[in-house]
Amino acid sequence: MRARSTLLAALGAVSTLALGACSVTAPEPLEETRLGCLVSAPAGFDDHAAGALTLAETELAREAGVFSGTSSQRVSGGSATSAALDRMHRQDCALTTVIGPGGADELADFAAAHPKELFLGVSSGTEDLPKNVLSIDFDLVPPAFIAGYTAATASETGKVGVVVSHGFPQAGAILSAFDAGVDLYNDEKDEGAATVTSYRSTASASRSISDTRTAGEDYFDESFDDDADVLVPFGSAAAMGAVTAADEKRKDLAEAADDTEVEDEKSPILPKLVWYGTAGGFSQSIVASIEPNVRRGLRTMFPDWPQSKNPDEVAPAPKRGPEEISGFRVGDRDYMGTLDNGGVRIIAEDGFLSRVSDAGRGITDLRERIKSGDIDLEK
Repeated sequence: MRARSTLLAALGAVSTLALGACSVTAPEPLEETRLGCLVSAPAGFDDHAAGALTLAETELAREAGVFSGTSSQRVSGGSATSAALDRMHRQDCALTTVIGPGGADELADFAAAHPKELFLGVSSGTEDLPKNVLSIDFDLVPPAFIAGYTAATASETGKVGVVVSHGFPQAGAILSAFDAGVDLYNDEKDEGAATVTSYRSTASASRSISDTRTAGEDYFDESFDDDADVLVPFGSAAAMGAVTAADEKRKDLAEAADDTEVEDEKSPILPKLVWYGTAGGFSQSIVASIEPNVRRGLRTMFPDWPQSKNPDEVAPAPKRGPEEISGFRVGDRDYMGTLDNGGVRIIAEDGFLSRVSDAGRGITDLRERIKSGDIDLEK
């Protein structure tokens, strides 16, 4: 169990991004013990995605007086999730949050057995939850379509790949949307430009892998060796494994290029990733990011959560009046972040895409075409 007073330091650059430029109004400090507890698997709270962002927001709420303290635990799987939930139950947590789909079933079972306690699932992808479980999820199908188009735009080899970890929400729809984005690029590309294909590795023809760092590393190695130079990994530990392997490959290629004495040698083709999470400069391999807006979801769900004065971050009014649940005022029980409501976005990162392909403008154009109905992802 991590010390409650040192949780924010584990976030690094991601927490800084999540908390930066945020102005809040603090409620009265709490005199009683009121813990905000979090369970995350399998990459934990250093995933540069939902885990890191949720922890950062919970710490922000603690500083503003919503909680008197926080407690977090990274777990490795379902049985560990159940054990962590039981441990946090004995701590009298006011709100227990489980992040990711890996512990969704255990969350549902534990919450059903403790109906007087309040729980929150973030990116769990589960619809059939007990009434005492709130949920924050994100519609990743439109961003996956844009990611497919963007990956095709950035590719130098003509092969791009997407992979989802086992149990990842909307997995089938994400894979189909990615392929559709690649197809649209091929339909609209300049005359004479090479056709781009969606790559399927031999080891993961279904494009689904275990959510472990090793599986992510293996997927990257096989894909890049087969000339797929832009990859889009959806997951937790698997995604971290893929980006770690990509960074190592970039380093190796750069060192090899420095060692060569052949002046006419072409620059090596570098691996590139479209990331699900907040890049924040932690990897030079990331050329675009699909960012889940956990902050907006929490502020929409809990009217007493620290609110920003930035007009772009003001949470919309709840669909119904707040209700009192286990000591919290709750607006919406379920929040689905979309491109339309600002709950999820995809942006080009500084570097390869912004210099070469003007991907930022292309992403904006695709987003508006999807919103207007010009691109129908239901077909």
